[in-house]
Amino acid sequence: MAAWKVLPAIAAGNTIVLKPAELTPLTSLMFAQAATEAGLPDGVINVVSGTGPEAGEWLVSHPAVAMTSFTGSTAVGKRVAELATATVKRIHLELGGKAPFVVFDDADLEAAAHGAVAGALINSGQDCTAATRAYVQRPLYDAFVAAVADLMASVRLGDPFDPHTDLGPLVSHAQRDRVAGFVDRARGYATVVTGGEIPGGDLAKGAYYRPTLITGAPQDSEIVQSEIFGPVLAVVPFDSDDEGIALANDTPYGLAASAWSRDVYRTGRASRELRAGCVWINDHIPIISEMPHGGVRASGFGKDMSAYSFEEYTQVKHVMFDNTAVVRKDWHRTVFGDRQT
Repeated sequence: MAAWKVLPAIAAGNTIVLKPAELTPLTSLMFAQAATEAGLPDGVINVVSGTGPEAGEWLVSHPAVAMTSFTGSTAVGKRVAELATATVKRIHLELGGKAPFVVFDDADLEAAAHGAVAGALINSGQDCTAATRAYVQRPLYDAFVAAVADLMASVRLGDPFDPHTDLGPLVSHAQRDRVAGFVDRARGYATVVTGGEIPGGDLAKGAYYRPTLITGAPQDSEIVQSEIFGPVLAVVPFDSDDEGIALANDTPYGLAASAWSRDVYRTGRASRELRAGCVWINDHIPIISEMPHGGVRASGFGKDMSAYSFEEYTQVKHVMFDNTAVVRKDWHRTVFGDRQT
């Protein structure tokens, strides 16, 4: 993900300082090492590790930093924006998400179920574009829930280096406990169909959490509205197309969404009306370098990847050059009136 920002920034002629998340600094350090081995001059790609309140806030506030591009939570993004105002610094924010997964009643049920499980569990659910809210039109609702529950129950947790593993751990025990807290609180108003627990045995030593499917949660509940960042999918039924799109848009976020249907007019409407920076049709979460990625509303603004990403790291300068040698220009009448000399 760092490459989404680093590469267009240096391609546009900038030098950069990369501050990775304090829990995952090693890949950024390896990236910088690879850049050095590839021949980039020292000082083009720089890495500073540390916590946000220490290293991060210092970097954002420093007057020598011309622009800040941040990926992270909406709460921290607001803090970045606040700090950037002190130096009127340009910013690009790719923030939280709560991606809806809208399944209309003419969708391919098997494809939608597989897409929902893959989209919900990618990176153990630690992805801001992960499918977290499935809205399923009522004729398919029961069959969709059953199919997703069966697929989730078959997911194999284990060592990420084992090729037989389907799902690895969360980034930390603290994050695992945070996810468990969301699910435990949801038991008071919803049904946990499958998962919803920390596995036993050797896996209990790691930050593992079983794939979790939740039904019966109200639209305004925490499990539907808040970003969980874990392997949890809530499924909510809807009746009309109007209701499905309205429910999908009913969170503060707007990073990504998907719509599932065989009807091109239905999917065309969904792509227009779903308020998100990215809308997939009959798929969820494929991100390719040729397409821009970024959100709206509480999910931030600006674009990673594609040609649009260069605009985040460049300044447009208007230069006008007159080579006519004409002394009196037409527009000079605004000052000299009708005088001839």
